[in-house]
Amino acid sequence: MTLHEITPKQLRALLLLLVLVPFIPMVLMLRFMTDALQSERDAAWERIVTTNHRALLNAAATLQKRVAAQAASPAQTAPPAQSASTTQTAPTAPPVPSTPTEPEDLRRYFKEVFEPTIDVAIVDAAGHTVARPKVSGGRLITQTRFERTGEMWTAQIYLINQAPLRQAVREQFKVYAWTALVLSVAICAIAAAAGMTVHRQLRLNELKNNAVATVAHELRTPLATMRMLVDTLREGRYRSDAQLREYLELINTENLRLSRLTEHFLNHTRLTHALYDFNFTAVSLRTIAEAAIAPLRTKLDAPDCTFTLELSEPLPEIIADHHGLVTVVINLLENALKYTNEIKRITLRARGDQQSAVLVVEDNGVGLTSTERKHIFEPFYQADRKLSRIREGSGLGLSIVQAIVEAHRGRIEVVSQPGGGSSFTVTLPLIPA
Repeated sequence: MTLHEITPKQLRALLLLLVLVPFIPMVLMLRFMTDALQSERDAAWERIVTTNHRALLNAAATLQKRVAAQAASPAQTAPPAQSASTTQTAPTAPPVPSTPTEPEDLRRYFKEVFEPTIDVAIVDAAGHTVARPKVSGGRLITQTRFERTGEMWTAQIYLINQAPLRQAVREQFKVYAWTALVLSVAICAIAAAAGMTVHRQLRLNELKNNAVATVAHELRTPLATMRMLVDTLREGRYRSDAQLREYLELINTENLRLSRLTEHFLNHTRLTHALYDFNFTAVSLRTIAEAAIAPLRTKLDAPDCTFTLELSEPLPEIIADHHGLVTVVINLLENALKYTNEIKRITLRARGDQQSAVLVVEDNGVGLTSTERKHIFEPFYQADRKLSRIREGSGLGLSIVQAIVEAHRGRIEVVSQPGGGSSFTVTLPLIPA
């Protein structure tokens, strides 16, 4: 199933799902970050415990060796009496390093082994803390027992400043945070792009549904008129040759209306699927303007319409598709005729310079709101979308204009205010890039 085959209800459900989808990986990512940071905290704590426990064991072993060395050294005795004939003295033992004896001295001894973030407590054999850390509230890292003066003592080390632990976690958090940010932006961008695609498809489906109703309405009116006129002529219910010619002219007008509607759909399909056959040759703006006015001359010369053609000489020749540009001007003029009221004032201007050619179609019509200006070049869009509207059309004219202009590497701009008429300006390069 393709996106075009999904029903509007399914598309709305898909759009809601795309809105909710980014939150699922974000929640999972947040859970992963929390677990990963906790693991990093545990790992950092394990490293601190392992490192300091090894240092504590080494310090306790060193203390035990110093105690053993002091106990094994011979006691110093007074030198024997010397005879008058000799001044020789007995050799003295090497000095024995001093060892701490008091609990506070033991605490300071162990404290010197560790960094300032570590403090030490000494506990006697009865389990009483006889030497406390200077800072309370530290976290116990590890402990070990040692013998001193015939008693068993315990040295406990505490982490009184958890800055190293927080620093380790902070560094890892930066990595996770940047990774999560990049992934979140990517997920949101993908979801937003998909959501916009689905939203555009929803809007296109809505416009197409409206277009089907519009086309049915547009086809029904001329077909009904032609059928009535053909039945009248077939049954011979006309009074004169003049009436016969009038009926034939009406049939021709409705036939042209159907032909224009069919041509709009064919041009839209060809342009959408890149099947429109552009034939770029040197053409004159005057020729294009005159060719566009010819099929609309009857409407433009009507008593209720004032049409002005302004050609600023000299007009440059441009490399363009003649039929395509004629279609552009015809569609703009038909749009002006369609959306002006009883008293119509329409102007077609053409001018050029050394770089570009400009075509302008102005009218004194109903104008456009800011919302309508944003959507008028969309396929099937119509400002008046009621089936009871008095203005005919399929909603494809301006989208065809934009597609042809863009194929010429040009641009189209509209200036309009409600009740103030509209001005469409087509700017084309002399030679498309």
